[in-house]
Amino acid sequence: MDDKKLRMIMTSLIIAGLSLVLVGLYFAVFTDIATQKGVDGVLTIAAFIAVGLFISVPAKIYLTLLLMQHNDKKLGASASKEDD
Repeated sequence: MDDKKLRMIMTSLIIAGLSLVLVGLYFAVFTDIATQKGVDGVLTIAAFIAVGLFISVPAKIYLTLLLMQHNDKKLGASASKEDD
C-alpha cells in the first residue's frame, strides 16, 4: 500500500473517531438519554466515546511517527549539507 493512500486512510480514521466522540458528547450533554434509559443510556454514550477513541488514537500515533520520521530525514539532509 502506498504511503499517501495510507495517510489518507489514517486521516479518515481520525475524522471518523473524533466524530464518534463528538456524537457521544452530544448525547451526554444535550439529550436525556442517560436519565431516560438509565444504565443502558450511559453504556451507549460510553460506547460512542470509547469506539471513537479506539479508532482515532492509533491513527494519531501512526501519523505522529510518520511526521517524526519525515523531520528526521529533513534534519539529516540539512546536517549533511552543513558538514560539506
